[in-house]
Amino acid sequence: MKLRNMKNLPVFSEGKAEVIGQVDKVVIGDDFRLAYIVINNENGTSLIKAEDLEIGEEAIIINCPDKIKSYAYGEELSIYDKKLSDIIYDDQGREMGYVSDFILSRQSKQIWGIELCSGVIKDFLAGRQEIPLKQVHFKSDLTGMLRNGGNNENDH
Repeated sequence: MKLRNMKNLPVFSEGKAEVIGQVDKVVIGDDFRLAYIVINNENGTSLIKAEDLEIGEEAIIINCPDKIKSYAYGEELSIYDKKLSDIIYDDQGREMGYVSDFILSRQSKQIWGIELCSGVIKDFLAGRQEIPLKQVHFKSDLTGMLRNGGNNENDH
């Protein structure tokens, strides 16, 4: 699931069989795993840790409303915010495009890939590329490079 598609998803309490809010933002840790989501609900803004939720196709599900925690506005250092719009190059130094989104595995809550935007015309004609995260080596705060074989290590 692309992270941008999670924004505004309803948050459903399985224990109470009711919608208790909607996703405001998704916070990804430096390990490229979902850390928590921030939701808007009747109490304002709250958070739910990744281990306390399930990601469905059309909703976020929690089994116990007690898992909703208070959220004081602060600046998260989400890897999502840091790496979005990084320019990605191939192993020959050619610009491939920029990171337009991350792709999350709903089951493992781990980022498994990135979506690359290569320009309006190319994206329109061929669609945006999805590249496994293991093939991307982030070289700096603003750029990354595709690896030939890829491995599971990522610099950030």
